[in-house]
Amino acid sequence: MLYQERVAQKVQALPTPLARLVDLFIDFLLLRYRQSAVDNDLNTAVLTRIAATGGAFDWLDNSAEEGIYSDADGEPV
Repeated sequence: MLYQERVAQKVQALPTPLARLVDLFIDFLLLRYRQSAVDNDLNTAVLTRIAATGGAFDWLDNSAEEGIYSDADGEPV
C-alpha cells in the first residue's frame, strides 16, 4: 500500500472538523513546498482560510462574550 493511500484512509476516519484542519494543513504544506524555491511567504488566501476555519476566532461568535467590553474599556493609544 502506498504511503498516500494510508494517509487517505486515516483522513477518511477522522470526524469532519479534524478532516478540515488536515485539509488546511495539507494546503499549507503544498504551498510551502511549491514556493520554497521562489518565496517563503504564505499566500494571503491560504492564511485567510486558515484564520477563518481554524477555530482561533470562534470566541468572536460566542454570545456569552457579547457586551463585556465597550469602547471605553482599555487605555487610549
